[in-house]
Amino acid sequence: MNAYYQRYLTLKAEHTNKFARDLATMIGISEAELCYARIGADAKPFSTDFAALLKELHKVGETMNIVRNEYAVHEQAGQYDNVKLGNHGGLVLNPRALDQRLFVSKWVSSFYIKEMTKRGEKESIQIFDAYGDAILKIYMTDNTNRQEWDALVAQFVMESLDQFLVSPHEHISENLLFDAKKIEEEWRAMTDVHQFFNLLNRHNVTRQQAFSSVSDTLACQVDNSALSEILNLALNDGNEIMIFIGNRGCVQIFTGVIEKLMPKDNWLNIFNPKFTMHLMEDQIAETWVTRKPTKEGYVTSLELFAKDGTQIAQLYGQRTEGDLEQETWRNQIDAVALKAKVA
Repeated sequence: MNAYYQRYLTLKAEHTNKFARDLATMIGISEAELCYARIGADAKPFSTDFAALLKELHKVGETMNIVRNEYAVHEQAGQYDNVKLGNHGGLVLNPRALDQRLFVSKWVSSFYIKEMTKRGEKESIQIFDAYGDAILKIYMTDNTNRQEWDALVAQFVMESLDQFLVSPHEHISENLLFDAKKIEEEWRAMTDVHQFFNLLNRHNVTRQQAFSSVSDTLACQVDNSALSEILNLALNDGNEIMIFIGNRGCVQIFTGVIEKLMPKDNWLNIFNPKFTMHLMEDQIAETWVTRKPTKEGYVTSLELFAKDGTQIAQLYGQRTEGDLEQETWRNQIDAVALKAKVA
């Protein structure tokens, strides 16, 4: 039994409320390295032919899919229908169900885990990036087709892994020499919200740098209480919203009505039958209201960032491509922005 796995078992017994991610941090290794240490016990290496895996996943039916970053967790039950893959990424396009944006070029390793938890035995496929951070975890549920799941696991599981390495996180220095006037001009000239990503790349700036460089009519910093306020407004008004939470390899999107909002300690929690969100409200360092032009008019979002620059989450009103922005959402954002604007 290797030392990391032994330490994991000890910590797991001492801290029954901690997840594998937390235990890996306590050990001083990445979560992927912990999975590697568990091989031969409750883990097996899994194929890194991710395109083939994504094409086969629809056969198993419903899964619970967990995407997270350091500050927020997005759990969505759904099926891998309508998977569309390109050279560097792809989509799982099922609005109001399983809706993902996949950056598969960032996916490096994966493991099949079969473990005992407080809620019984759990089986999952867990995918990690080059730094050993979790990109996506796919769990079997009571509604998963058992036969097809077993066949999928048999197809992609590997009995051994000859070599396993993770890379240290790199510090990326910010570009401090950019043309704010040009950013604003190009921002106002956009005709689709997806063009914003290209704008950032052209100028080699972060989202927050772009927000800070333009007029308040395009991006306005507001108080960090704005998230709680907007979620309560959406809960009370019953309008559909969109919640984007992701990491460098996957973004998962909820679209729908908030059914149950439960703040607890420093966490904002949403509990819907097929969707759950957990977000650390006290880790929000900056909150921005942004307005991006499209052919159909401006689209408004609420964007949340941690102190280290991580984008924690992004929220929109539900909007079908080609439609005008939802008026209820715009009114909610305007009310929150007016009340919570940062001087």
